[in-house]
Amino acid sequence: MSFFALETWIPLPDKKVDHDDMIRRWFVYVEEHQKEMFQEWKSARYFKEVDRETGEHSGRYMMIFEYLDREGFLAYKERRKDWSGPYAEYKKVDPYQFFRLDTVTETFWESGEEPLGLAF
Repeated sequence: MSFFALETWIPLPDKKVDHDDMIRRWFVYVEEHQKEMFQEWKSARYFKEVDRETGEHSGRYMMIFEYLDREGFLAYKERRKDWSGPYAEYKKVDPYQFFRLDTVTETFWESGEEPLGLAF
């Protein structure tokens, strides 16, 4: 059963351009190294929060990480916890350096009753 980690944040006010560039670099890096470093990941999706009526961006972003299961999520976090080995290079493209850390939230979700869901 898929396990999801949802992270939200607001970029540092004077680092928005750097933030946007690093997010793009991060996606390239993860795609290039998925098999050897992120094998528990099924997907990663990036969103910006907008006002329902105006579509205006609130300044908050969200990433949804989909893992094979909760055990895979925990194994990945344990392997990466001290940023050693190949994760030392990964840290160089980690966009957290451009986040206002006081705005970061993280919540965790599992798929509901299987196979409930629709894809069109």
